[in-house]
Amino acid sequence: MKLSTPKVPLRSQSSDRDNPGGFAHIPALDGIRGLAILLVLFDHLFWANGYTGNRMFDFISRLRDSSYVGVDLFFALSGFLITGILLDSLGTPHYFKTFYIRRSLRIFPLYYGFLFSLFCLTPFMHFEWHGLQYFFLTYTANIADRWIHAPLQMGSLNINHFWSLQVEEQFYWIWPLVVYRFRNARTLISLSLTGCGAALISRIVCVLMSHHSGFFGDPYLPYSFTPCCADRILFGACLAVLVRSQYRDLILKFAPYFFSVSVAVLLIIGFLNHGLDWLLPTKYAYLTATAGFSLIGIASASTVALALRPASTTTHLFESRILRFFGKYSYGIYVFHFSIAGLMGPLRSYFDAVLHVKALSVLFGAVIAGGLSVAVACLSYHAYEAPFLRLKRFFRYGQRTSFSASGR
Repeated sequence: MKLSTPKVPLRSQSSDRDNPGGFAHIPALDGIRGLAILLVLFDHLFWANGYTGNRMFDFISRLRDSSYVGVDLFFALSGFLITGILLDSLGTPHYFKTFYIRRSLRIFPLYYGFLFSLFCLTPFMHFEWHGLQYFFLTYTANIADRWIHAPLQMGSLNINHFWSLQVEEQFYWIWPLVVYRFRNARTLISLSLTGCGAALISRIVCVLMSHHSGFFGDPYLPYSFTPCCADRILFGACLAVLVRSQYRDLILKFAPYFFSVSVAVLLIIGFLNHGLDWLLPTKYAYLTATAGFSLIGIASASTVALALRPASTTTHLFESRILRFFGKYSYGIYVFHFSIAGLMGPLRSYFDAVLHVKALSVLFGAVIAGGLSVAVACLSYHAYEAPFLRLKRFFRYGQRTSFSASGR
């Protein structure tokens, strides 16, 4: 199986200022990123009582409990984009240097800037890190958290959701080496799918062991522990390889079927489990925590594939300005929103006391917290992150040198 030149052009026709990396920009993928962050906001900002006795509100609550899939959509998109960049830049000078510097300029300034701000506030706000600060600095807190059972004590602020950023960074450590070493389409697809199978097996082992050992009793282990959640990234990585092979047209043709089947099975699991929340005390929760997460990964990768179909309804949907707006600022929104929501806690309590209608207080509180998150993310992007992003122009992906796309 040979890697072929993607039908999406390798070199962009846009200006260096608009696209300093030189790679073609696909607007619909920004829209997918926008959908992902909106799902995350719905999950984190609209939290309320799980059961109210009102069927409509309880149904909305079940939907909210299932909207964590926004993170999985981020994972699949990241796997697709990063693998595409790595494949398209194979054989170019300074392969690793360029990739890692450009990734660092995009990710590190905001991540470490936010962490260092918290470190400076620690003596005054009396934050309790319990040693986890060192693991946050090395993007390994999602692993260390399994063994450091003392939770972070940060008052209203919250960075527990940084686990997903850490999983992606760990992917960046390993996957470029894999792509560079093997670079054969068939081999990369096999490795991706093998990794997906290993992740499923890891989740099954965690679920089985949770009934026999307190060590494996962490209910978040199947979802956020790197070996258990790597498949949601690898499905996207596999897609990136497939659309650069002779199977591109076939994959895009059948993407709606992959999406429909995976979503249909997830709906069945959701019906049996009263939602896709694997933490619910039901006998079907294990289905979500095992095969369900695999299906979510397939559905997420299929969504990315749907956005690649030329002139399709899905592509037009994801090219909407609203979704692309949220996609552009999604990183900052993700970093800031949980802490802003925590700081808005007293305001939500005020709405409870004044309005005497829980649904309205949840709605108003979420809208205000979400609006502030977007505003802070926009300010951060233009005033703080943009200068770092402009430095990317000094680290371009060079022209290809000759290499064998089908193997070493």
